[in-house]
Amino acid sequence: MAIKERFAQIQPDGSWEIPRKVFHFSIAGVDPQDVYPYLVAFLSIVSTAELLRFNFEWFNNLYCIILGPLMRKSEIKMRINGVVYYLAGCIIVLYFFPRDISSLSIIYLSWTDPMASICGRLWGKYTPKYGGKSLAGSLGSFLTGAVVTYFYFMGPYPLSYNPASSAVPLAVMAVYGGLVASVSEAVSDLIFGLDDNLTIPVLSAVFLWLPLVYFQLGW
Repeated sequence: MAIKERFAQIQPDGSWEIPRKVFHFSIAGVDPQDVYPYLVAFLSIVSTAELLRFNFEWFNNLYCIILGPLMRKSEIKMRINGVVYYLAGCIIVLYFFPRDISSLSIIYLSWTDPMASICGRLWGKYTPKYGGKSLAGSLGSFLTGAVVTYFYFMGPYPLSYNPASSAVPLAVMAVYGGLVASVSEAVSDLIFGLDDNLTIPVLSAVFLWLPLVYFQLGW
């Protein structure tokens, strides 16, 4: 039986991948610190399932039936499910970076990455392309990242940046946040072929941490 018929619930190539995007957006509505233990536990379960499915055909069939809506055709037999990289990226930034920086980096992953995909699909044909990306997608990522950064740092969460005392105005910080989000998304495919679910939050956290904490511009 053809793969397309066996795993019809897996999103076809070129589709909008709605279930995958909904999963992306979902974690942005919670405090990642509160779910950190659950992320670690879920990663352990999913990683174990990945090892099993690549060694047992029957388990892979069951796996694809259950998680098919979150998968791509290329992940059926040859690639690790993007959920593994998504969870790993979240866990890495939560462990190594301050709470506000890690949370904002995860929001970039949750919101700017799917927005880049949506804008790329809608308007990418009208703008220049580079690699598998488009200028339209990068602009969508930039605008989303800027808006998210602005409103995030207006809230009670920030520990690394205080708009009232920092030499960096909030509007400038928002623009920088948009650039961080768009650049992290745009160059993700160029970093040793790693999945962007891993590279986007890690790169974003590094780019935010350097000026705000290392160079002490946040306060």
